[in-house]
Formats: sequence, structure tokens, C-alpha cells
Amino acid sequence: MIIAETTLAPETGEYGYLLALGEDYEWPPEWPYGWRCGPIGNDTAHILTDTDTGTITITVQTHDGPPPPETDPAWGPAEEMSLHATEDTPGIYILGSGDFEEAEPEDGPLQLPTDHLPAWIRMRLYCHTPNPEPGVGDRGERHLIQLWPASQQPPVHPQLTESDLTQRRAYREDFDQSATTWRE
Repeated sequence: MIIAETTLAPETGEYGYLLALGEDYEWPPEWPYGWRCGPIGNDTAHILTDTDTGTITITVQTHDGPPPPETDPAWGPAEEMSLHATEDTPGIYILGSGDFEEAEPEDGPLQLPTDHLPAWIRMRLYCHTPNPEPGVGDRGERHLIQLWPASQQPPVHPQLTESDLTQRRAYREDFDQSATTWRE
């Protein structure tokens, strides 16, 4: 059963956003090419957008158990992952050029559906973009994030292609070189 729902309409950039269930979050060391979302450690999800600089609508729902699958054909296939929550108020952070901007719901902070922490939370993500080609401006992109308490389970994502793996390796090499240069 749904416990709470909130909607945000932040401006995003080409890097997407983070859903952080812990107090520490970082720039993604690996991009989830081929997926809509990927993990950063145990407590943060990196979520990619089709919109390159524009408004997206993010609806976050908390549930007391697994919600039924969305059957509206406008939603793309669901992706799921487990996140280890250490904070009871998750944060949504828009990735900018090297910085983070918090996107806060108008009706107050989000609350996780659990009475005790740390806890495993399951995240299910649905996305809809009328025009999925990357582009600038308001493209009508919507995301639905559903959260519920659940034991840690394997992620659910589409099969990666060789192109996805190549893009991931290239990003990782660039990230490693940037981090090394920065440390020197």
C-alpha cells in the first residue's frame, strides 16, 4: 500500500541526478550506460535522463511493501535495485558541472518507509519521455520512483550491449585519469 507520494520538477542537466539514502554521496565513478540507473556504493543511485538541460518531473512514492507493476504502456520497462539506507530522509541531487544541487519537494522532505536504520530499501524506477532522443528544453520527461522496505536482492536491468560496456570503460578510464590528476 502506498504510504506517501511527492512530486518534484527540477531543472536537470545532461548528467542526471542522484537518489541518496545516506549522508555521503559522490560524483559517479562509473556511468550506468545501457541502464537508467546504477549504484554508487550501497546507498546511492545514479539516475540518467534523456533531457539535456531542462525540466523533468520526478514522482517519489513510498510503500509498505512491493507495489504492483505499473501497467500504463507510456512507462518504459522498470529497473530495480536495492539501496542500504543510513538516513531516513533521502535526498535528490541534480548533477551539475562538478557540483550538486539539492532538489527539494515543495511539501517537505521525503521520508523512507522504515522505522529503524540502517535498512535495505528496494527502489523501482520507471521513465517516460515522449521523445527519447537526447535534447535541450522541456521534453515532457517523467520519472516514477517507488521505494519500499525489502531485503537486499539482485538488481533488475536490461542486458548490456558491447557498446554500453565500451562506453562504461571509456568513462571509467577518463574518471580515473581525472581523479589521479586532481590528487597530484
